[in-house]
Amino acid sequence: MRQFIIAATLAVSSSSFGATLEVCASGCAYTSIQNAIDDASTGDVVFIYPGVYYEQINFDGKAITVSGSGADVTTIDGYGSTGSVVTFAQGEGVASVLENVHITNGSGTIFPDPIFGDLPCGGGIFLMGSSPVIHACRLTNNICWGGAGMFNFMSSPDVEQCTFSNNIAEGHGGGSYNLNYSSPNFTECTFEGNDASWGGGITNTVDCEPKFTNCMFTDNTVFNVGGGMFNRSRSSPTVVGCSFIDNLQTGNPIGSGAGMCTYGSGNGGGPCYPILTNCHFEGNSVTGDGAGMANAYDAHPTVTDCTFVDNHAGRNGGGMACMGNADPYVPANAIVTNCTFIDNSTDQYGGGFHSRSSTPTVRNCHIEANNAGLGGGGAGFENSDLAELATTTLCGNSPDNLFGIYFDGGGNSDDAECLSCDGDLNGDELVNVNDLLLVIGGWGNPYTVDDLLLVIANWGSCN
Repeated sequence: MRQFIIAATLAVSSSSFGATLEVCASGCAYTSIQNAIDDASTGDVVFIYPGVYYEQINFDGKAITVSGSGADVTTIDGYGSTGSVVTFAQGEGVASVLENVHITNGSGTIFPDPIFGDLPCGGGIFLMGSSPVIHACRLTNNICWGGAGMFNFMSSPDVEQCTFSNNIAEGHGGGSYNLNYSSPNFTECTFEGNDASWGGGITNTVDCEPKFTNCMFTDNTVFNVGGGMFNRSRSSPTVVGCSFIDNLQTGNPIGSGAGMCTYGSGNGGGPCYPILTNCHFEGNSVTGDGAGMANAYDAHPTVTDCTFVDNHAGRNGGGMACMGNADPYVPANAIVTNCTFIDNSTDQYGGGFHSRSSTPTVRNCHIEANNAGLGGGGAGFENSDLAELATTTLCGNSPDNLFGIYFDGGGNSDDAECLSCDGDLNGDELVNVNDLLLVIGGWGNPYTVDDLLLVIANWGSCN
């Protein structure tokens, strides 16, 4: 008991010296978290001792901290009740903090989805017009129609070091559903084993601009599009240092984007402009197009210093696909710079990269040892005569490096075989500062000290 009293005292010191209201099964002033919240005043801390608390809580607009003893020992469980486990719906801001708790068995709050009507959203956490801080929480086994783990409507919370796992959404966003001018910041979060019809890990739609920093999307499953993440309708996330690994799109033969899918058009129309930097896509699998990343119909991502490894598509674009519409002409024009495509595969065209009815730009990239069933092992171009390929190395792809007609921007290398070079992480046949920066940018995921030592030991040109 003493160690938790110390923790409660520390919580007080970080919350403007407000009072601490303790919650536990017995021996505390409160046995209910909600009763403590009801009595709390601005700056207070509701401190929850280890245990399972079968209830649903609402911050009621209060600028307080609700802090558990750790997400491994303190659980707020919605089992046996209908609704969201935690609710922020009265304009809560950064002074409202939820931390160190496990949130489970939520079923959501009825909300009028703009396409599908009144449906339960936000099984674990429901946010409307609020932007609190959510830190070191674990959201698991919540089930509802949208945002099984978390639902954000016109809300921009700071979500830090949280885990979203095994949540199931019948519609959008197994882990989180971000809707209508929501711009949450997710930092060092993990989305794992979530399931949805659209956006297994995350759905961002209708004017959302979320930011994801050093997050992990792994083993999420989707029926339609976006195993790890789905972006639509003028939603443009910024994604930095994130990994999309072993996500799956299955069931819909024309589904796309096991790692990430962006559809610019949709409800409300308009393009999407996601920005991805230092991200890693590996082991993602899709029945349709773009296993690592799919961009379709007015999607305009900027992708820089990213790696695409061992992804597989049942149709086109094992690493990445840009799928436009020919009539009317609605392209998907990605700008892809300093990226690496290795060991990706597809049953049809464009093992590493594929463009259809679009004009993407691919510069300073390395495309190696990818495979396509019909052609363009490295890159395939279909009705994409103005797609630009420049200063890019293509080697060792099967059955060939290139298929189709494209605009040659110059400086490309088209070789049957690749030079082998330890420490050449970006595949440019040099071991130099660019490889060092790649290690630093991806430190801990996917690179370690072994990669750093490999770069240092092999500094210089490949032989």
